[in-house]
Amino acid sequence: MMALKTDYKDYIPPSGGRKYKITANSDGSSSVEDITQYQQVGDTWGAEDINQVNKLVNGAVYPNLGTNTNFSNPINQRGAASYTTATEAHMYCIDRWRILKNTTYTVASFTLTAPSYAARACGMWQSNEMGAHQLSIGDDVTVSIYANGKLHTPTMKVIDRDLYDAFANVPASYDCDDFEIVLCTYAKDNTMYNLGIYPKKPLTVNYIKWEKGSIATPYVPKGYGAELAECLRYFQRVHADWRIYPTLKDMLYRFSQSTLQVMRIKPTISAHGTPYTFGCTINALDAQPMAFTVETKITEQGQNSAAASMLGYFDLSADL
Repeated sequence: MMALKTDYKDYIPPSGGRKYKITANSDGSSSVEDITQYQQVGDTWGAEDINQVNKLVNGAVYPNLGTNTNFSNPINQRGAASYTTATEAHMYCIDRWRILKNTTYTVASFTLTAPSYAARACGMWQSNEMGAHQLSIGDDVTVSIYANGKLHTPTMKVIDRDLYDAFANVPASYDCDDFEIVLCTYAKDNTMYNLGIYPKKPLTVNYIKWEKGSIATPYVPKGYGAELAECLRYFQRVHADWRIYPTLKDMLYRFSQSTLQVMRIKPTISAHGTPYTFGCTINALDAQPMAFTVETKITEQGQNSAAASMLGYFDLSADL
């Protein structure tokens, strides 16, 4: 007879008094095994456990709280093949994800590398609002991450960052030979949280999912369009091509354009690179969640079919 188990989070007590064990498969699916005959006498279950595991047995897939988590087919509006920051403390790479100083993220191979891996010197993380995900400090979150050819499905709690004097002293939420995961609130702001991956060696991450509760449901990639629509709420790189004529020197013209998606808050706007201008200069920029405006100042006088034109990209950021 099989030995009695002690890790009861793997056991599922649906109605009828039966018990089951969930096994995560390498392809992201789950297998269910009836282990009623092995149940431990006196085992008890909380209402949340029962609710979650009953749904899982019936084939439920819980929502992924993360965005842009299918690294083999990512949203990459910034367009680089790889990202490295040598001077800044951190930078955005593929949409919604930031990397630490001296970390390199290679998009095609979805790999994190760095000169050093000691003391969380290499890292990648995503920030989110606690309220938007209905999370509180101490809540259980289960992560499914396929990294370096292996699926990990740890359950962890949201940590209060302010209990620790430095981020280096925040305990790992999950620790293995290849990487750590840290799930904690912002310093001095518990309305926000970060989920970070900190490699101990070169790390290839195919996908990651995190969900509220103590059970890992299967990872199902979102459609590319749905993922893009969510990313556009936080960041957009928009192309603009405007011309006016005839012109009058020193006149101001304001051109407005709708955003690609309604953004979550009023974004900041900046020119990406140096947009091409002829017969004018960019005088001011403004943006709202549904539109942005570029104001130009005319530098030419008289009728000229190309007297005032502008061509270029603008970045709208409502990133956390």
